[in-house]
Amino acid sequence: MTRYIAALFLASLLHADVLVVATNPKFHIHHLTPALIRALYLDKRHTLHGYRVMLLNLPFNHPLRKRFEKKVLHKSTQELEHYWLIAHYRGHRPPKVVRSQKAAALYIKKITYALGYMKKSVALRYGLKIVYEWK
Repeated sequence: MTRYIAALFLASLLHADVLVVATNPKFHIHHLTPALIRALYLDKRHTLHGYRVMLLNLPFNHPLRKRFEKKVLHKSTQELEHYWLIAHYRGHRPPKVVRSQKAAALYIKKITYALGYMKKSVALRYGLKIVYEWK
């Protein structure tokens, strides 16, 4: 029993900082590329396998959001503010903002075609399908 608990603790430490994009296990996608994730999050693409995707974003000042914007979208906060200001006038909307990683995970569990980024440990805890992870 002690080994099992130690293994779980070690696994959680290993996954604690890994950034992933996760979806509902019922969604028939298995892997996304960074380029496709960027296209979705920058509103250049709206569907996957014929289904309109609901994208989730963490709050503006959340450290994981900052990390996602830099690592995945390759944009600073200021660049994204400018990007969405212009996109707004063209009728585009940014991804839906949720309060936390837990809220994103619960939303994804309910909505089959939702996608969101979070720590790997959160995605695993809620039984989500991981479609991409950055190491």
